[in-house]
Amino acid sequence: MTPPCREGKGLGAQDVELFWRVWDAPSPKASLLLVHGLGEHSGRYDEFARVLAQGGTTVFAFDLRGHGLSPGPRGDADAFPRFLEDLLGMEEEMARETPVGLPRFLMGHSLGGLICIRRLQLFKGPYAGAVISAPWLATALPGWVRRMGRFLGLALPGVPIPAGLKPERLTRDPDMIRAWRQDPLIHTRITGRLFREVERVQAKALVAPLPRDLPLLFLVPGGDRVAQSSVTVGFAQGIVGEGMRVEILEGREHEPLNDLGREEVHRMVLDWLATQVDLGRGDPRASRG
Repeated sequence: MTPPCREGKGLGAQDVELFWRVWDAPSPKASLLLVHGLGEHSGRYDEFARVLAQGGTTVFAFDLRGHGLSPGPRGDADAFPRFLEDLLGMEEEMARETPVGLPRFLMGHSLGGLICIRRLQLFKGPYAGAVISAPWLATALPGWVRRMGRFLGLALPGVPIPAGLKPERLTRDPDMIRAWRQDPLIHTRITGRLFREVERVQAKALVAPLPRDLPLLFLVPGGDRVAQSSVTVGFAQGIVGEGMRVEILEGREHEPLNDLGREEVHRMVLDWLATQVDLGRGDPRASRG
């Protein structure tokens, strides 16, 4: 039986205290740092994290600034690099809270996927691999949302606008839709400032290289109505290096970890992690604390 998650706080950029959760594996063989998407929080990954923990991977996840139980205006950051600085700070926190000497993996969903991609492009790190779920590399939301975001990013950068997030665009599971609507920590806003920052970073991410020797698993929902799947597939197929795997999840909405048939996706990630741990025995990246 997987024990309940542990909770705590650690410092991100500008000495902001970020809330984190850890799901400890009873017999850990690896650890994974998970970064959630826009408007949500780390607690929404409880089911997935428990599956991974039971399978031998300790999961560390935190609430982004402006999200969940972390402070800050909802759906806002003064600059995208704050997210990267926060992630680097949480990597240090994870090193203190999880077993040392195990292979370490990175995973990000949606906005978290974009954050993880940029982190891997810009900084060397201790990761033995990364899982990228429905990364926000290009927006599939209505054009008026994008136009409003660009305008307000110049005229009223701190004003929040609807992010176009509706539960029916995230999952087909009625229970998950109901839980989303009842979750007081979820919000559906993004400031014009952050929207413009995201578009600026998306353009950079699409042309920058990722480490050639880093195994990557891309989870791409075929029915995604939030992030453009075709852009993600093109980006992933252009990555040169070994260990690249792209899973196109036909008919799935934006959150494959919370959609109908998510057990298959959970097992997919679990099996991929197990394979990387087995292949990576003796790899120096797997033993960095």
